[in-house]
Parts: sequence; structure tokens; C-alpha cells
Amino acid sequence: MDGIYNDILSIAGLNALIFNDPYAKLCFTAMLASRCCLGRVQQQEQQRPPYTFKKKVCYIDLDTTFSAYVKAGLLLKELAIVTAAATTATRVATPLIIEDIRKSITIYLPTEGNFESLLNAVINSMAESCIVIFDSVNSFYNLYYKTINIESGFGLSNVNHLLSIFLMLLVKHGVTLQVPILATSMIRYKKSKDWIQSPSSNRLLRGKSVVKLYVEMLNENDLSVHIISHPARPQETVIFQNQGIKL
Repeated sequence: MDGIYNDILSIAGLNALIFNDPYAKLCFTAMLASRCCLGRVQQQEQQRPPYTFKKKVCYIDLDTTFSAYVKAGLLLKELAIVTAAATTATRVATPLIIEDIRKSITIYLPTEGNFESLLNAVINSMAESCIVIFDSVNSFYNLYYKTINIESGFGLSNVNHLLSIFLMLLVKHGVTLQVPILATSMIRYKKSKDWIQSPSSNRLLRGKSVVKLYVEMLNENDLSVHIISHPARPQETVIFQNQGIKL
């Protein structure tokens, strides 16, 4: 199973994760982030000073769900447990455990008017990153809602073009630095009482992604990832067991 963890994403271009169930998406991104962060902490424990750490996770959290779960202590729990076990003998206090988590992942929370400067910070930090997760494309439009006429759709093409430029900037640096870029997008979103096609998940990600994945929960614990297209893997469905978020 280690092999699928290591090469389910590609460094040759954009990786797209599409979903209908936001919980399944959260479980998948949490699985990737936890595995990267845990590897960084375990490497620290195995070394003596001076340490050479594995690179950090860079998480652009546009819908804020991931951040809320981290703050509530429901994600990255494996990291906290490992760090606590390593520090029990020296009686290091809990705040240092939290600090270790923060050193392993950087979470960016974009707001209206600051995405360009945030993107610049992400790009500048990519040499120190092992993955960049752009979660989610759908929420990007909320940052530019003032430029879009909801009824006519006027202005939407400009925001789509802007999103495409931002994603390709990330991919360009990701390819150079060999850092995978993962963008998530909900296939449909709810408007009033009806579910409608998301404008972001159709042409943009389908046309620009070298890897396309679809994720869903099989039950409360098991995560199903369908590989729609991949430059190095066949179309297949991979089951990741026990990836549900434990309360």
C-alpha cells in the first residue's frame, strides 16, 4: 500500500480530486497531510542534531473545513500521539506538541483581497514543501463574488481565467521543484433547492489536469479513490481502509 501512497499524485502537472461528498474529500486530504507530517516527525525522532527535516505540507484552505477540524483536534492526531510519546520522558508540555504540528504543516486561509499576496507566499515557500493542496476550487469564486453577476454570469469567465493562471503558476513551480499540486473540486454544489454543475470542475480541471481522481466513502471508515486518469497508473479503484475521522 505504500506504493499507492507515494505515487497516486504526479509532479508532472496538476492533480485534480473531484468529489460529491465533502466528507470524503476531507478524509482524503487529511490522509495525505497526516502521512507527510507523520513522516517528518518520525524522521526527527530518528536523527541526532543537526536535524534535516522532511519538507512541510502547504495547505490552502479556501473552504476552512480542514482548518476547523485541525483546531478541534480531530485531524493530525497521529502526529500529536507520536510527538507526545517522544516527549513524555523529558516531560515537554503540550504547547510544544502543538508547535511541532505547526512546524509540519502551514495552513493558509485566503480572504477577499489577499489571495494574490498569499499565493506569492505559497510560491516562495514551495522549495520547503512536500505537497501543495488547493482546497477547494469551488470556494475560490467566493473571493471574487463582487466581480460576478450571479443572475447573468457576467464576470465569471474572468474569474475562471484568473483561477487558471493561479493554478498554472503553482504547477509551473511545482514541476520545477518536484512538488505535487493537488486541487480539489466538488462536482456539484447546492443553489437554493437544486444541485447544479460547478463552473470550476468541468472544463478547467478536466482540461488542465494530468491526474484526475474521484473520491467517495464506502462506509464510515473506508475511503474509495477511483483513478480516472494518470500518466503512470491504470484506471483502477483503490480502497484506503480506516481513513474516517474519529471523533
